[in-house]
Amino acid sequence: MASILVSSSEEFSGKSSICMGLGKIFQESGLKIGYMKPVGNLLIDVDGSLTDEDSEGIKSLLGIEDSAKYVTPIHLTDSLIDDALKGVEKDLDKRLSDAFSVISKEKDVIFVEGTGCIGGGSMYGLSDPEVASKLGIAMMLVTRFDSINAIDRILCDVRIVGDKATLTGVILNEVPRNMEDRVTEIVVPFLERKGIKVFGVIYEDHTLRSVFISEIVEDLHAEVLVAPDKLDQLVENYLVGAMEVGSAIKYFRRQPNSVVITGGDRADIQMAAIDSRVKCLILTGNMRPSGAVLASAEEAGIPVILVRGDTMNTIERMENLIGHAHIKQQVKLDRVTELLRNHLDISAIAESIGVELDG
Repeated sequence: MASILVSSSEEFSGKSSICMGLGKIFQESGLKIGYMKPVGNLLIDVDGSLTDEDSEGIKSLLGIEDSAKYVTPIHLTDSLIDDALKGVEKDLDKRLSDAFSVISKEKDVIFVEGTGCIGGGSMYGLSDPEVASKLGIAMMLVTRFDSINAIDRILCDVRIVGDKATLTGVILNEVPRNMEDRVTEIVVPFLERKGIKVFGVIYEDHTLRSVFISEIVEDLHAEVLVAPDKLDQLVENYLVGAMEVGSAIKYFRRQPNSVVITGGDRADIQMAAIDSRVKCLILTGNMRPSGAVLASAEEAGIPVILVRGDTMNTIERMENLIGHAHIKQQVKLDRVTELLRNHLDISAIAESIGVELDG
């Protein structure tokens, strides 16, 4: 049985996507895969029990049947943190090893997802390198290449890992297209001269950064006023309607596949957004629009949703949602798998953990 821990330099780097996509590819090669996220930090309630949102999504899309209590045996709660700071023994190492033993049964490959950034969990002895050491498994690093500073993060992470034999290599993720030549021609050779294997470069992708309108409704606890049958559309951007109408129309039309956030009392902006064929209209302040606005939106097939929060609060929620959306739908899993096949050296990743893939 082979295993690898997928770690990262920072939060929201794409660890879950990498675990999910590689898991799918290895499954399609005929291997039986398992998945763990030892420390759950995105806690949700499922049937009265705490579990992790990422692990639930991956279990569902990959058809993993292992119990959530083994997939995510430790929950990052305030109580856990307080006990760690007070020196209260929680026997976390045993909980980790016991869960890993269960997950490993009758599996060919186990993907273990790290928590947050590489050093997260150090206070209670479960940083990513510590987990890898305790389980006796290799590590792979995913870095969101948002700027040239990502190189410094990678080099610092290599030092944190310590044993270079533990780190199989890195994936450069979400690389801006305008940095393509620089990354492939200068950055990758630089890292490999440092003895750091680069498994591939994945560029920014609008599909993965987008969210379904239904996810927006759920996250904002919104009321759908019009077009409830159009919530399965993807939104790539959010725009704020707080200007005069003439400027608003030009602004909306420059950004396709967008949702517009505006006050419930701005009928002029609402009609401009509908005329510009935006994907969705979010009205803030719990102020219902006029019948004319709703009729126009319904005719155009544009969902109108109503939220209780003010515009600034709604903008903050959208900022957190777009670009950080979790992969819950098959269309995104398919896109992740396609990107990994096209941009990663899958055979090299498999070889690094002693696995041979068919095909």
